[in-house]
Amino acid sequence: MARTVETIAISQEFTISRRELMLGKFDSIKGPFSMHYSAPYECGLSKAAVDSFASQVATHFGYRPGTSLTPIVEKMGGTIHIQNVLDFNRIPSGSIRVEGPARFEIFLAAHTGPARDRFTIAHELGHYVLHYLYARQNGAQIERLEAQRYGSGRVEWEANWFAAGFLMPTEQFAERYRALKGVIPLLADEFGVSVDAARIRAEFVGVR
Repeated sequence: MARTVETIAISQEFTISRRELMLGKFDSIKGPFSMHYSAPYECGLSKAAVDSFASQVATHFGYRPGTSLTPIVEKMGGTIHIQNVLDFNRIPSGSIRVEGPARFEIFLAAHTGPARDRFTIAHELGHYVLHYLYARQNGAQIERLEAQRYGSGRVEWEANWFAAGFLMPTEQFAERYRALKGVIPLLADEFGVSVDAARIRAEFVGVR
């Protein structure tokens, strides 16, 4: 019962966010931006709640598993940058900088593969949705945010949970798992993720 209440509460809160995202009605930010970027703080939601939340976001923005994430990022107001390994002044790859609602940049390494990049993009969207939009709706005084993919603390776990739920929604993943007779490499290819990510997802969903 607690899980249901939590999930409903998240859905109601996100209804406000997605309306703002689509209509461009955001909280005004008074005064000029400072050059300071806040670090993300954990949102405190359960893994199941984050998973459900991520699936709702994916559905709302019309994401179909296995398809390009670039249009989704653009719909949400973001851009994706590929980092040149020879640019020593570059922002660390696998990171996100949020300048404001519907204004963010995701930075990827030039030498990583498609499956890794897709999970990184979804992970960074997790930071944007959970640790910026959701945090602001719950009273956090955040103007700008920067998240770099280092460490393995709770903040990174939450972004990983979001990425898995976004890229591999539970119902669709379970359905395709059964259709593909549980062959993990085929699932990974269909959902555009690594074999390890698909295997971990199968365990979480409870089909393996």
